[in-house]
Amino acid sequence: MIALLAAAAVASTPLQSFRYERSLRSAGSGPVVLVPDGPLYAHTQQDFSDLRVVDSRGEQVPWRQSPDTVPTSERSVEILDSGRRGGAAVARIDLGPNHDVIDHVTLDVPDAQFVGGATVSGSDDRLTWTRLSTTQIYAVGGAAPARSTTALVPPTDFRYLEVRATHVSRIAAASVAAAPDVQQLARVPARVRVGAALVVVDLGYPNVPVDELRISSSTPRYDRPFTIRAGSATVAAGSLVRLGRARPTIVPLSTRGRYLRIAIRNGDDPPLAGLSVEVRARARPLLVEGGRGGPLTVYYGGRVRAPDYDYARLPRSALALPRAKPGVLGPERRNATYRVVDTRSFVERHRSLVTIALAVAAAALIATTGLALRR
Repeated sequence: MIALLAAAAVASTPLQSFRYERSLRSAGSGPVVLVPDGPLYAHTQQDFSDLRVVDSRGEQVPWRQSPDTVPTSERSVEILDSGRRGGAAVARIDLGPNHDVIDHVTLDVPDAQFVGGATVSGSDDRLTWTRLSTTQIYAVGGAAPARSTTALVPPTDFRYLEVRATHVSRIAAASVAAAPDVQQLARVPARVRVGAALVVVDLGYPNVPVDELRISSSTPRYDRPFTIRAGSATVAAGSLVRLGRARPTIVPLSTRGRYLRIAIRNGDDPPLAGLSVEVRARARPLLVEGGRGGPLTVYYGGRVRAPDYDYARLPRSALALPRAKPGVLGPERRNATYRVVDTRSFVERHRSLVTIALAVAAAALIATTGLALRR
C-alpha cells in the first residue's frame, strides 16, 4: 500500500512544485534531444531528478538519460617493458592486432600523492614513434581529494603506445577506451580574467560541469606549477610547460561550479604572456519521448521525488534513436503558479499526531490489559 501511494505521489506531482519553466520545441514526431544549458544546470539537481516535461494537454512526457551519455567500458591492456628511464616511469602498451581506435589511456599508479605529466607516443613497429599528447596527471589531498591518471590522446589506431609519466614511481597497469561521438568534448562559453598569478574562469552559472581545461601562453619557453580550485576545494594541479612549438597544457577535470581559480607560481620570472584558457565538457543530453502533440514545456527546480518511467528502462533498440531531433529550449521564466508544496507523506507531516495516537493506543492497551487481569 505504501509503495502504491508513493508511486501515485510521483505521478501526480503538481506543477506548482516547480520554480521554473521553459518551452521545448522540436521538428518531427520522434524523440527530442534536450541538451542542458547554464540555467538548467544552475537550477536543477545534478541527476535532473526534479525535472518534468509536460505536453499541451498537461500530461507528463517520459524522459531519460540519453543512452549515448554512458561512457563505453574500458578494457585492460598488456603492459610491456614497465620501468624507469631518465627519472620518469615508462611503459609500453600492446593494443593487440585487432584493436579499435582509442582516445584515452587510464594509468594505474600506486602513489598516493603526486603531480606530474603523462606523455603518450604511438608506433606500429616499435621502431618509429610519434608523439601524440601530454596530459597532466595528479593526486592531491585535502578535504576533497582529487585524482586523475587519464592521459588523453587524439583518436589513434597505433598498435603500440609508449607512456612516460613524471613524478610517479611506476606504471603498474593500464586500460584504454574510446568515447562515442556524442561524448567528445565541446567548448563551454566562459569569461576569463587573467591576472599576474591568478586566472579566474567565470562559467556564468553555478553547477556547470567541466571535464577539461586547455591552457596555453605565447611565452616561448616556460615550466610553471599551478593549482586549480573550485570553491574551497583543490580540483587539479600540475605544471604549465612549453619547450618547443606552442601547444596547450591539457588538464582533465571532474568538477562543477561557476568559478575556477587557476593559481600559477611564477617564481622570479615575469608572468606568462598571452595566457588563454579553453573550457571543455562532454554533452549530457536527455532524451524525451516523441509522439506528443503540441509544444512541450519543461518544469524544474522543485523539491520533488525523482520520476519513475518505463521509458527509462527500455532497451536502446526501442528508443527510435534514428528519428531523434534536437530540441530548442526557450528562455527561462518563473513558473507563475509556483508555491511551496509539501510532498511528504501524512506520517512525515503529522509526526506529533502520530505520536499522540500511539500514546493513546498504548494507554488503551494497558487499561484493557489491567481490566482483563482484574476479571
